[in-house]
Amino acid sequence: MPPNPRLAIERYKTYSSTYDEEQARNPNAAANRSRVIELLHLRPGDVVLDVGCGTGLNFPALEDAVGPSGRIIAVDLSTDMLAKARERVEKAGWQNVTLIESAVDEAAIPDGIDAILFCLTHDILQAPAALENVFRHTKPGARVASLGYKWAPWWTGPWNYIIWNLTRRSVTTRENFSKPWRNLQRYVPGLQVESTFAGAMYLAWGTAESH
Repeated sequence: MPPNPRLAIERYKTYSSTYDEEQARNPNAAANRSRVIELLHLRPGDVVLDVGCGTGLNFPALEDAVGPSGRIIAVDLSTDMLAKARERVEKAGWQNVTLIESAVDEAAIPDGIDAILFCLTHDILQAPAALENVFRHTKPGARVASLGYKWAPWWTGPWNYIIWNLTRRSVTTRENFSKPWRNLQRYVPGLQVESTFAGAMYLAWGTAESH
């Protein structure tokens, strides 16, 4: 079953009000977000694309990495989630963040992207048109990193029920949920993958091929 953008929009109308609090209660969330951003090897002046940026929880770390001479391009489908991201940007006074409210496959992404972040964006990774739009705007050798949930090994027993419950409001398809990074391999040869969170999350990273 393909992703369902309309269902995602409806879910985030309510989920947006509690999303940040739930992430704060997850003891692994902050560490995993830091790690996936570190894997991008960002430098001052870089242009980084935050795909499915949500409420902008990644923005502070991205800002620290690219500095005022860099730029953050952030795309999200949800009006409600992006409103929270906009509040975060305005409160911090960042002048180098561009917010794009759009489905990723239709987003007007600028050219010249140095790095791409996919953080908890399972549905987007299962949408070939979205990935095609993202990667057509990257520089040769752009760095890519992804963090997300996945099915844990079968022997973990009820752990997968917990994972299903954790992701039920943010995931509309379980396609490739055993290997959510599968479609990235088309664009990132030699993609490296590491499991974490008792096998129920993954980190994937590498360098995009030239387009």
